Amino acid sequence: MNAVRVGIDIEQASMVGAQIRTGRQGHTLAAVSARALPDGLMFEGEVVDVDGLAAELKTFWKSAGFSGKRFSVGIANQKIVVRTMEFPIIDPKELRAAIEFQAQESIPIPLAEAVLDFQVLSTTPGEVEGAGRQQVLIVAAQRDMVQQFMQVAKKAGLTVDGIDLQAFALMRSVAPPVAFVDQGAPQADGASALINIGAGISNIVVASGGQPRFTRVVNLGYESLVQAVMQNRGVGHQEADLLRLTVGLSGSAAAAADLEETTVAEVHGVFDATCESFADEIRRSIDYYHSLQQDAPIARILISGEGALTRNMTDYLSSALHLPVALGNPLQYIAENKSKLPQQELELIAPRLAIALGLAFEDEE
Repeated sequence: MNAVRVGIDIEQASMVGAQIRTGRQGHTLAAVSARALPDGLMFEGEVVDVDGLAAELKTFWKSAGFSGKRFSVGIANQKIVVRTMEFPIIDPKELRAAIEFQAQESIPIPLAEAVLDFQVLSTTPGEVEGAGRQQVLIVAAQRDMVQQFMQVAKKAGLTVDGIDLQAFALMRSVAPPVAFVDQGAPQADGASALINIGAGISNIVVASGGQPRFTRVVNLGYESLVQAVMQNRGVGHQEADLLRLTVGLSGSAAAAADLEETTVAEVHGVFDATCESFADEIRRSIDYYHSLQQDAPIARILISGEGALTRNMTDYLSSALHLPVALGNPLQYIAENKSKLPQQELELIAPRLAIALGLAFEDEE
């Protein structure tokens, strides 16, 4: 029997959805769709206009041809707190009670106003019975913020099947496969930093051994590049966004636009200068991660999201951060493409599908 899931990534400038059918042969992409969103519906990962976003979602769902009425959605904003804490190895019911008790002290959201979830990352058995310890990842999200997404779905005539951190969805689709050493497979050296660059926010998650080690949301995205060029050149949003894709940052891939060399150099200069603050935020996050985790240093960066399609983004970040940077491949776990989008076109937009696909993979591994 095939399991069918739909994942929808809703962000400031667009929404993207993917329907996955999972059977014995693996994951099949049954449908995929994208829709641009008008301004004012979402801001920094939060719903601003419930009715407006619901109307867009209803139209999007109908045009995408997804089956059923249920989908999973990802959240990422400053009203979510992620902490890693250590507990004794105890009964799962007792663990939840212990987490709730500890959360009151360490999480800056009152428990009555929070949605709380957790995942055991690792366990270390003790030499004496009862002395073992377990590392637990705790996620707390403001209930009101989560309920906004539920209301959007309800007004669109749909049901939210699951709400997940975008960071976890990103891991499921983009993180390198975990090698099994005992099967003779080579184990990847170091951790991978996965960065999904959206319009107004960017998601960072560091993955090692198939587990999330660190997550952070940065309130910066590719829209800052578009706005900078609009102001510098006095052009409209559409033209500025096209320059992001065709000229982009300075790097190895020559500009595709038919422009004068001086114009290309000027656009490169504007994009490069604007992207400095974004690179600085990434650098600070990496430095902070390394101050917490000494045993799994970051060895590579994989980028995704619409912002990853900015020309020369991989070159720019690699130079700024002194680490190898490549496009993440969320199609790595797709066995077959049965969507209406030809494979070549699917591969071109693949980085933008990372979160939607990861949401559709949930619980199907």
